[in-house]
Amino acid sequence: MRKIITSLAIVALLIGAGCKDKPAEKAKKPVKTAVVQKKVEKDTVKKEVKPEIKEVEPEPPKPADKYFLIAGSFAKRHNADVFKSKLMADGFNAQVIERPGGPNGEFYKVSYKSFYDRKEAYSELRSARNNEGRDDVWLLVKK
Repeated sequence: MRKIITSLAIVALLIGAGCKDKPAEKAKKPVKTAVVQKKVEKDTVKKEVKPEIKEVEPEPPKPADKYFLIAGSFAKRHNADVFKSKLMADGFNAQVIERPGGPNGEFYKVSYKSFYDRKEAYSELRSARNNEGRDDVWLLVKK
């Protein structure tokens, strides 16, 4: 019984202490609440910031190829197209090159590799000629 009375007395003191009105604290509480609410609103706005879009400069265009490994030369366009199709089926990036005028301008050349760099083109020509069955490959240089 004594414990119950003591507990009730402590609870009554806590309630009484909490109910005391202090005029200075009443004026401060609403101001603090408003400031806290504004901070929360600002924080939520900051979280919704859109990500920046970075502009990427396009790479300069690659210069046109000047050196071509020629696997065949044909008088008729149809024959050149058939050979080109065969090379493409074998996995090469083949193309038919027409050069009207000049020496051998009447022939359609079929290229299976092209290069911009001279050293790379000649290196590939040497290695192609060293392979069996490719000794007739030659290099066309466009000016």
